[in-house]
Amino acid sequence: MADMGTCACPGCEYEVSSEEAAIYEGKAYCCSACAAGHPEGMVCKHEDCPCTELNRPPSGELPKEQF
Repeated sequence: MADMGTCACPGCEYEVSSEEAAIYEGKAYCCSACAAGHPEGMVCKHEDCPCTELNRPPSGELPKEQF
């Protein structure tokens, strides 16, 4: 298991391992919710992580493709 650094999602401070990484546009995220930009309020897999609220898209905005 290799350490890939901190999740690329703004506000998420969790470390990403190669086994759990969700890769999007060359960046490593801790989960698919972070990689997709939290569409429709999809929550980070880490309970109480502030990134879910910080990155919630405006209503009506389409999520990133591939997730």
